[in-house]
Amino acid sequence: MSDEPSLSLLRLVIPDGGTHKGTSTCQHEGCGKTTREGKPFCSAHVEDSPYVRSILAILCERDEEEAILNKKNGGIQTQGFFFRETLLLLRSKDYTAKALSRRLDINHHAAERLIVLLAKCRLAKRGTTSRGDTTISGLGLRDLVEE
Repeated sequence: MSDEPSLSLLRLVIPDGGTHKGTSTCQHEGCGKTTREGKPFCSAHVEDSPYVRSILAILCERDEEEAILNKKNGGIQTQGFFFRETLLLLRSKDYTAKALSRRLDINHHAAERLIVLLAKCRLAKRGTTSRGDTTISGLGLRDLVEE
């Protein structure tokens, strides 16, 4: 019996270790520290990475939008983070306003305003539970065609 078939199966399950990318020098002006695996920045200057900067910008946008949402008459932007995030969440299931506020980490009143806006834009259906809680349901293809 040959070991060849079992080795080829093992290679399918265990990925190749890849090649070591070596070291490089941090690209932050005046740093000069050595980085591992070919990374462009050392851990002290990782925030200079374009990817990290883009993530920080998104988080900053989210914080600004949340501050507006938390105001009693705060508006909600249809191009904003919470609007987009809610539409993505509704792809998987329906939510009550309370569950949506927990999921998005916003206050309950902000979630209620978000639900009203999505319903007004005809991107979701607003409803209520038997206990009177506000609900939001995503529109499926069938719902979009019927309207």
